[in-house]
Amino acid sequence: MLIDLGSPTFALPPDFYDRLEAEVKKQIPIDPIKDDPNLGTWLCYRTKITNENGPIFTVHFEGANVELKPIQTFNQPLKEYEYYCFGITNTANTVLADMGDQGIYGNYVQANFLIGFDFETRMVSFKPTDCTKL
Repeated sequence: MLIDLGSPTFALPPDFYDRLEAEVKKQIPIDPIKDDPNLGTWLCYRTKITNENGPIFTVHFEGANVELKPIQTFNQPLKEYEYYCFGITNTANTVLADMGDQGIYGNYVQANFLIGFDFETRMVSFKPTDCTKL
């Protein structure tokens, strides 16, 4: 997994992403939007997805589990519409398409975490933080 502060995208290898998308569809009890040319391949819903009604994900890193709330995994790409889209994508849709099983852990899912990088031990730490209060 490449942790990238400059990329907004959280992208997963195609097989892993497909399984995750199927689980998201099970967790959200309404049908996703289909065949909207404005949305491309995004998984989107015509309802506001919040921390109260959306699924929570746990990313399992070696030695740590990071809980992601819907505010970090869903966004509203077209502000003029009440569409809320799953913000995690498939690496096949990114520049990493030819890089095998590598994924990108982008800055959207890093929101509201104080992230520490220890270059000597090659460890990354995630501390949940309300960034609006910093």
